[in-house]
Amino acid sequence: MKNWRSYLLGFLCIVIVFYEVPSSHTNTTGSPSGYSGSVSDLQNTCETCHSNNIVNSLDSNHVLISSELDYLAHYNLGQSYFFAITASSFMLNKFGFQACIENEFGDKIGTLVVVDAIQTQLVGDGTYVTHTQSGSQAIGVSTWVFNWIAPMSQQGDAVLHTSVLFSNNDGTTQGDQVLYESRTFAEPNFGCTDPEAFNFNPENDLDDGSCLYSLNSETLSLSFQNLTVSGSFGEELAIQLNVHNTSDESLLVHASRMPTQLSTPTNWFCWGACYTPSVSESASSLEISAGSYLDEFSGHLIAGLNPGNYPVEYCFYAENAIDDSICATITYKVLGDVYGCIDPNALNYNASATVDDFSCILFPNPLWEFSESYGGIHSIALNTDAEITINDSNISIGDWIGIFYETDSGLVCAGYTVWLGENVNLTVHGFDPESEQGFLLNDEFIWQVWDASEGVSWPMIATYSSLQPNNQNFQIDGFSSILTMNNINPIISQNFEIPNGWSLFSTYISNLDMNAMTLFEPIVDDLIIVKNNIGEAYIVEYQFNAIGDFVNGQGYLMKTSLAVNLTFSGDYVKPIQFPISLQEGWNMVGYLYTESVHSDIVFEDLLDQNIIQIAKDYQGNALIPGWEFNGLGMMNPGQGYQLKVDEQAILQY
Repeated sequence: MKNWRSYLLGFLCIVIVFYEVPSSHTNTTGSPSGYSGSVSDLQNTCETCHSNNIVNSLDSNHVLISSELDYLAHYNLGQSYFFAITASSFMLNKFGFQACIENEFGDKIGTLVVVDAIQTQLVGDGTYVTHTQSGSQAIGVSTWVFNWIAPMSQQGDAVLHTSVLFSNNDGTTQGDQVLYESRTFAEPNFGCTDPEAFNFNPENDLDDGSCLYSLNSETLSLSFQNLTVSGSFGEELAIQLNVHNTSDESLLVHASRMPTQLSTPTNWFCWGACYTPSVSESASSLEISAGSYLDEFSGHLIAGLNPGNYPVEYCFYAENAIDDSICATITYKVLGDVYGCIDPNALNYNASATVDDFSCILFPNPLWEFSESYGGIHSIALNTDAEITINDSNISIGDWIGIFYETDSGLVCAGYTVWLGENVNLTVHGFDPESEQGFLLNDEFIWQVWDASEGVSWPMIATYSSLQPNNQNFQIDGFSSILTMNNINPIISQNFEIPNGWSLFSTYISNLDMNAMTLFEPIVDDLIIVKNNIGEAYIVEYQFNAIGDFVNGQGYLMKTSLAVNLTFSGDYVKPIQFPISLQEGWNMVGYLYTESVHSDIVFEDLLDQNIIQIAKDYQGNALIPGWEFNGLGMMNPGQGYQLKVDEQAILQY
């Protein structure tokens, strides 16, 4: 019995030892809170549990903290910021980290937010961020990303503390290296932030309502905090102006009032005395000493039933010097529900509307083909400080940002986001053998932005942050960050190769002068005649122009004496905005796409309605649905087409 017990005890000891020795002491399920190296952690780091070894303390071990916030820059209250902590080493494949954000007193401030739950997690009641088991494993480089939402009130400078572990993965806590890094971000300054104000301070981050403004004439000036006042039905809205005498002698100053809208609610002003709403000019003047001012002027309005903005102009002038008057327009905002379309991207957007009445007319969503891959992932950060522009203007809320890869059949969207003016982490997947979709290793990212207000997808060119491990090529577990993204080659012109003799012509360019004589002036020596669908002509020899202005979407018949080249410059017309009305019988229609598209696709709706008899180009190549014959094939920019239909219809590109 004694021997049996000895054997059993020995076996259990072996089992306990076997199961209690981990493969690595990086706390693969996440570091316990309190080891970031911060003030409240008493500067304890991962080194509390892991001992450094001079063999492992290599110059090749590095920690990089990157963020859209520059070091010592001021953060904004309530703003979300993106952070990435990168550990790199040529020799290791096991890493760990912990981070928190505190003020100088050791108080946790703001809110940490996980953006990659595979690599990171929150501990310590959400006040620390650390690695997960997956986030501790990497070859040479490991990057952990997270967001921080700044506090809603001033709580001091924000200090990011992070302790990063470089593990030798020998199954013990010996021989590892721990590096500590921190970054400080200043709390915002309150004050006047408007450069137009005379007490503007460029060091201020947040406006505290203290801005003062002025308007000036030769002898008078006005100072004020704002020229807008708001309130609800029945309230008396009032605002004050200070009137300054900037001359070297005393002045007798009059005041006047002029509403700029007939529907303006009851309003009046006070200047020495308060006048009735029927009075537009003060009956008496007030004396202002040289270099002094009066604060006795006020404008008043009773908010009526109809919400809206009601501007009222007030003017001041010295006696016998009305030509040197100085005026300010005060806007009284009557609050209340104004129903209408509130989406700025809608065709019928109402800037005055406050409540959506669901009347918005929007462009259809982009016709992008989407991938269904579930392969390895690559993350791309799109931050609010990235410069993303279309024709030098920032993209708007509601625009789509898509990332694509190229296949034999065209571009495929691997991921997209609807821009909300917030930091976003866009994730795309690698090739999935089952679906045969997704990015291949080292495939280059292709970007497009869909302008929701115009219904147009723009190809984009992007630049990437060099602070991140990857840039424009797909890598499994890769991470990139966008610096800039701008549209490629905005369409501002169209080139034409016009054959000798008769041809059909159209354009997708529009400019301020679409007169036929102006458009064809560069080739006037070789042009004979241009005709529209109803026979109206521009005859060069007689300088006779019955066509007048060219119409986008219409086709024109023309004859030249030589083959010539021609260029139109102007703005690209969006095809969806130019539906083409077709009359029963023959029509000449324009081609509005910038690329060649097959006629079966262009005329798809009309073919489905079975109303096309024939469509043909200037060479006679024809589409004849009744014979199930299509010799027309591809339709091309710059050309016009003849189209015969059985009834009135709309050709919509």
